[in-house]
Amino acid sequence: MFKNRNNYIGLCLLLALASSPAHAIKKCKDADGNWHYGDVAVSACESSKVTTLNDRGIVTDELEAPKSDEEVREEEEAAALKAAEKAQRAALLEEKRRVMSIYETEEDIDRQRDNQLHSVERNIDVHMAYLKGMDKRVLRYERKRTEVKQPHLKDQYGKKIVDANLRIKESKLELADLEAQKDEISRRFEKEKEMYIALKNAE
Repeated sequence: MFKNRNNYIGLCLLLALASSPAHAIKKCKDADGNWHYGDVAVSACESSKVTTLNDRGIVTDELEAPKSDEEVREEEEAAALKAAEKAQRAALLEEKRRVMSIYETEEDIDRQRDNQLHSVERNIDVHMAYLKGMDKRVLRYERKRTEVKQPHLKDQYGKKIVDANLRIKESKLELADLEAQKDEISRRFEKEKEMYIALKNAE
């Protein structure tokens, strides 16, 4: 069947190669522009794209280069910004719905504003009257302290003066907070009226 042994061996090798599976070859280009092939390509190009070819040179797989720390950070910042903008839009939409569900007319807005302002102003009047009374009390204590002769009475009036001045200081702080509340109420209702008018005009 075979003329010699060498022909028989050659045929066996040919059949073995024909029956063997295709071998995958990896290749990549590193940051310096150098090409690497085989298994070493994966370790040599950790930050580069790795392409897998079969024995016919056809691309069978591509492993994209991993993202750098800067790219990952930029993507995270972009995602956070997008999420914040989405949340802001949702909050604005909810605020618009709230305004339209509460008020039927501009007069409703003015009426609620005036009611809240009136409540705060009454508290302001109470504090003003209290401060006026405390100022008179301090003057009275100071006069009595100068009039009495006994040291222990002078000390008592001195303590009353200190206590009254502390109460005056606390009341003035509360009064300043009430004045700030008035400004905040005015600004808030002005903003709501602007939003209400804009929404009405958009209908």
